[in-house]
Amino acid sequence: MGDTSVKRLAALIIPLLTMVSVVSGFNGSVEMIGEIRVVNLWGTWEEMGYAHGRLLGPDIKEVFEGYFLELAGGTSNVNLLRAYFPQYFTVPVEFTVYAEGIIAGMADTVSLWSGVYGRNIDALDLYISSSVPDLSAVVDLPHLFCSSVSAWGDATAGDPVLQGSPATSRNLDFFVDSQSEILDQSILVVHDPDDGQEWISVTFPGFMGTLSGMNETGITATLNMGNHQGVFQTTTPFVPICMALALGLSRQDFDGSGQCDIQDLTSAATLWNRANSYDIHIVSPEALGTGDGPGVVAEVSNQNGTALRHSSDEPAIAPDRMILTNHHRVLYPPITCYRYSWLLDSLTTSPDVTLDRLWNFMEAVGFPPAPGSGGTLHTMILQPQQRRLGLAFASPGTAPYHKEPQWIQWSDLYPNHGQQSASDDPEHPGFTVYPNPASTFIHVTPGTGRQTLPVLYDMAGRRTGVRFTEENGVFSADVSGLATGLYLVVPEPGLPGRSFLVLR
Repeated sequence: MGDTSVKRLAALIIPLLTMVSVVSGFNGSVEMIGEIRVVNLWGTWEEMGYAHGRLLGPDIKEVFEGYFLELAGGTSNVNLLRAYFPQYFTVPVEFTVYAEGIIAGMADTVSLWSGVYGRNIDALDLYISSSVPDLSAVVDLPHLFCSSVSAWGDATAGDPVLQGSPATSRNLDFFVDSQSEILDQSILVVHDPDDGQEWISVTFPGFMGTLSGMNETGITATLNMGNHQGVFQTTTPFVPICMALALGLSRQDFDGSGQCDIQDLTSAATLWNRANSYDIHIVSPEALGTGDGPGVVAEVSNQNGTALRHSSDEPAIAPDRMILTNHHRVLYPPITCYRYSWLLDSLTTSPDVTLDRLWNFMEAVGFPPAPGSGGTLHTMILQPQQRRLGLAFASPGTAPYHKEPQWIQWSDLYPNHGQQSASDDPEHPGFTVYPNPASTFIHVTPGTGRQTLPVLYDMAGRRTGVRFTEENGVFSADVSGLATGLYLVVPEPGLPGRSFLVLR
């Protein structure tokens, strides 16, 4: 969404949302923290998937029919990926039920029928669109870059916030479609599963797994593509890399060692057969690292297997610092690129690392988003010890690293739900919206003492042109002219109380 839309949303809606706006009847909500759209999910994996699909159904459909179609290179390539995936990939059970939930939630919000593909959107579509890093080895997908820097100990000792604790800065460089629709689709998804750890993922609607994530223990994982791409052997089934990383974040103790630590993520990154070449930057709180420190890079290649890179494997850099772009340095003889060289020169010249400098690193090596090509879509700083992140999303005309980061504490995200739904407002009882879902008319009973006409916003923060009329204390409006999707009903601007409306 554009800067103007976000600021309008912040000005009009955020004051009304003290924390979370919950849709009564299922386990999900959407909120804005500054410019960051936050999608809160809780419950079983199926319940979280259902909420994901119901909250974001129109967005998921738009991403798959537009962005992913262009990324894959047309319907013939999408069909090729649909045929290839079931032959060679195994989907963990968590994500099979999560995908089923998404499809069910979408069906309650938007039609699953796609005129673009001439069929219904299904779980297999979610699998392939969530496996872009893996399937780029099958079809000629545009190159996917990324950059990151981690530091801890002596490197961050002089920063008044970090005080020697670890931090990672990260750019997600991804394909940008010709219409730049993806620039409106970045989200922070907050998971609170019934069984397992709280974990967050910086991602896109309908994407399952994590490209950049952190869990309640403080372990972080960010994915970069490696430089030895391709599939050379398929002797055991592949598990999509982003789903594998999400399992390492979400399970209480992935490797069964008795505690969650950095080795849970390295195990998740290296356990299964991989369909491509990846470098995964993993950073933990200081106490949960290894003898080599709280930072490690898991290098994974379909051809050469796996290896772990530690800061001692980069002797040109002072200890307690790591650089990652898109090149293996342990599995294969190290090579470099201009981004790695620039970061190396900068750290060699001045080895001290601060939060401001971590952000500036990403600005120096980022790419402005270019329609039909690519660019940096997410810039972030992850602080494992403090369970804190600074985050910015690209918007039309503005790269994320040119923005100020939105700082978010773990306590800003959790708990992400309560016992009370938004339509059960204790200060203003009786506020209801019906029917919901709706397709033609809606009626609002705004509660005791409320007289002002309600207002209807879309999820980009724009006030719709819908006009309410009042009769006998009930406000009614014709919504048949609005697109299907999710809307926010505010019964009286400036006062607490709100509810989501699903149009279909």
